[in-house]
Amino acid sequence: MHDTALQTTGLAVAPRSDDPELTSAIEPSTTVAGGKLGRFMILEPLGSGAMGVVYTAYDETLDRKVAVKVLRDTGASAQSRLLREAQAMARVSHPNVVTVLEAGVAGGQVYVAMEFIRGMTLAAWLQAQPRSWQEVVEVFAQAGRGLAAAHAAGLVHRDFKPSNVMIDEAGRARVLDFGLVRAATPELPRAKNSVTGSINSSSKLDMQLTHDDQIVGTPAYMAPEHWRGLSPEPAADQFSFCVALYEALYDAPPFRYADVAELVHKVLKGQADEPPRKRGLPAWLAPVVMRGLKTAPKDRYPGMPALLAALDRGRARGRRRWVVAAVLAATAVTTGSVLARSNSEGRTCTGAPEELARVWGQARRDAVATALGAAAPGYASVVWPRVQEELDHYAADWRATHRDACVAHLRGERSGSLLDHQMRCLDQRLRALDETVTTLAAADADVALRALDVAGDLPRLEGCRNLEALASELPPPDDPDSAAKIAELRGRMTQAQVLARSGRQQDALALATEVVAASESVDYPPVRAEAALLRSKLDLHLTEQTDEKIARLTRAIGLGFQARVDGIAAEAMALRIYALARQSDELERALADEPLALALAERSATPEALRGLVLNNIGTAYLAKQDPAQARRYFTEALAVREAALGSEDREVAYTLVNLALASEPGREQQRLLERALAIFELALGPAHPETIEVRLTAAHLVDPGAGPGLVRPGCAALDRFLTGDVVRRSRCLLYLGRLALELGDDDEADFAFVAGASLGERAVASAGAGLTDFEVAALVGYAALSTGAHAAAIRRIEAALVKLPQAWWSRADAAELRLILAHNLLASGQTAHARDNFTASIVDYVAVIEAEPHLKPALARARRGLAETLMALNLGPHADTRTNLAASLDFYRSAGPSFTRQLARTERLMAQTGVEAEARP
Repeated sequence: MHDTALQTTGLAVAPRSDDPELTSAIEPSTTVAGGKLGRFMILEPLGSGAMGVVYTAYDETLDRKVAVKVLRDTGASAQSRLLREAQAMARVSHPNVVTVLEAGVAGGQVYVAMEFIRGMTLAAWLQAQPRSWQEVVEVFAQAGRGLAAAHAAGLVHRDFKPSNVMIDEAGRARVLDFGLVRAATPELPRAKNSVTGSINSSSKLDMQLTHDDQIVGTPAYMAPEHWRGLSPEPAADQFSFCVALYEALYDAPPFRYADVAELVHKVLKGQADEPPRKRGLPAWLAPVVMRGLKTAPKDRYPGMPALLAALDRGRARGRRRWVVAAVLAATAVTTGSVLARSNSEGRTCTGAPEELARVWGQARRDAVATALGAAAPGYASVVWPRVQEELDHYAADWRATHRDACVAHLRGERSGSLLDHQMRCLDQRLRALDETVTTLAAADADVALRALDVAGDLPRLEGCRNLEALASELPPPDDPDSAAKIAELRGRMTQAQVLARSGRQQDALALATEVVAASESVDYPPVRAEAALLRSKLDLHLTEQTDEKIARLTRAIGLGFQARVDGIAAEAMALRIYALARQSDELERALADEPLALALAERSATPEALRGLVLNNIGTAYLAKQDPAQARRYFTEALAVREAALGSEDREVAYTLVNLALASEPGREQQRLLERALAIFELALGPAHPETIEVRLTAAHLVDPGAGPGLVRPGCAALDRFLTGDVVRRSRCLLYLGRLALELGDDDEADFAFVAGASLGERAVASAGAGLTDFEVAALVGYAALSTGAHAAAIRRIEAALVKLPQAWWSRADAAELRLILAHNLLASGQTAHARDNFTASIVDYVAVIEAEPHLKPALARARRGLAETLMALNLGPHADTRTNLAASLDFYRSAGPSFTRQLARTERLMAQTGVEAEARP
């Protein structure tokens, strides 16, 4: 394991231990070796550097060797920040990023446990032996993919360089220490000269700079915005990456310097040296690397994925070159005719660029960037490069497909009828791109939050290249008016789809309803089937399933048959299986649809994608039937099919991963499924998207309770960072986080979450109360009062919410929680008898729902302990009810695992106060 700050050879000066500016950077204890940090047995030190000490260690729980980094103590005020940054690293799960297993505090020091890697740094790998440019680019591309994954999770490395990349024994590049560079910054007084005041100008500049203005990193690799003291975004990592790649390829730095001042001047002025000529290096490499070294971030690539795509395209050109050489002789005799044809094609098939310039030219690109930046400045800085990349890629793919279709027709390879089908398909896709850009260019905060969703869910262009499927389509009527009406209806359907993706579900549903009505007057079955399917899909998740919704899906199935479009019939049937599965009395009917649905999927234009949908939804039916073994079987098959058909990072794959986790036994495998799903959602939708947050909250109920806060905390942090004004979502996330911390006995985090959440909740109520329910507001206020002492107001709020709560089975868990919070506030305010009644009522409600909602067991244990505590306050300590409830609470905490150690200790102390010795149980 390599410490990111060990490579400091060539330093001309070393910091003195008596330097007053370094008193906060205390050396970690050298006596840690041989001891324990959390569950890790420390074995021996591997090395130390500016950020801390790295040890090999033994993980007793998982029986494996790990690396543990103990970060330097920067004072109590920075400890929580260090821990948050370390925990943020654990969000990134990618083959080219070192996996963080755990982050915590032990003995007053923050530590990070990581997988143990045998190998060498990228710096050592480059020096070990001569490397071909292909080997260098491949290794850097792997590291770049690791950076891209971290950027997608909202992290910026800030100190990318060859010594911060490991090459493992399999030859795989792994990037280290995301976030920790900033986190480990000592809070030092500002030097008089923030550049030259702390560096010896004769050094090799292979050291880290740290100041309170957050100029952090290794000077030779630092981006211009770093030197200007700006908060670096992903573009800064791209700059550092290209500095390192330039050095590796050309054996020289891109900015030659005699001292620090000259380096800073050249970097800020963009005076990179032109790459020297080097035999064997292809000409395309230099422009790619040099673009990443541009002074202004906007002039670099939109993001790491775009830079990596440029490297891949260049390598692909090199791989194709031998093919071109092999066929030159065979084509020489026909050169004249080929050139003539190519010139004709070039003149004839050039309409696509003009059409695209109107839809996605520089002016509209700037309009989207401006709108997103104004609507959500912080969030836009993270997602805009990826939005631009998605739309750029789609536009380029559309143009290539358009030109290929045109050229194939001119060569006589495709009929005019087939060309018409392709052009109609491409026109629909261009309309979808146009609607998407229009929506993003007028984005408000809610649309900006969903910008990645809007840009990344455009209709696939593969459909316009599937010639067999296009040829089987029913052509539209010859009547120009009817054809225009059909095109107009399809355009409005596209508009409805974009509205739905941007969060305007009701507007989308209203428009789709209008389209369904209008399609009835058109004598063209396919458009009626398309409209019916869209209308059914849009309202499927809005409310509970009804007979009316199922009837609409049945009609869509029939229209698909009538139009001879098996894909529509198959998708509608798959969705009907899902809708039926949500009604307990229709489960058998849902399962009976499996054979026909699979047969229709097999006959469709996209058989594997639809087969994956059918299998996934049959799995949900078995899950609803409480048959997890069968559900797992279907979800496992659906996952394999969807990965093959859609790719491993498609959002549909993530949905199946969550479903498979729901059907799996608790444990590491379930947690792995959820973590992988979360990584996909964050990549596809962004860290603050409602679906990403919802998956985090769902996952927190499934994993080991001790891991729950670690799943929810990054979601709350993303909302705080990117959506400061969204007090509804922020307060709701804090409610979840506070509950988890409360169950684990972490009173400090629970108090902070509840008090902050209640404050935000009151702001939400003051601004018309949109979004938060009476239950959520009452719960937040009630929990916060246990810390602030505002019991009387909390009691009134909770009692009012209980009156409004529906008297239905599905609200019983909410009633149980509110009564439990109420009871604690009554007990704290001296209303002991009233508290006893509410504890008792809460226990009754929890017991009634515990079988269906086992995640509520910790709350039931707290309610039982609370009742025992109340009975003791009424001088009923020896009473049978006191002993029974306390024993039941104790039994749960003893069997619930190490996550509940604090709660177990509290319950045992209370048991001791009753004078009854706790029975020892296995």
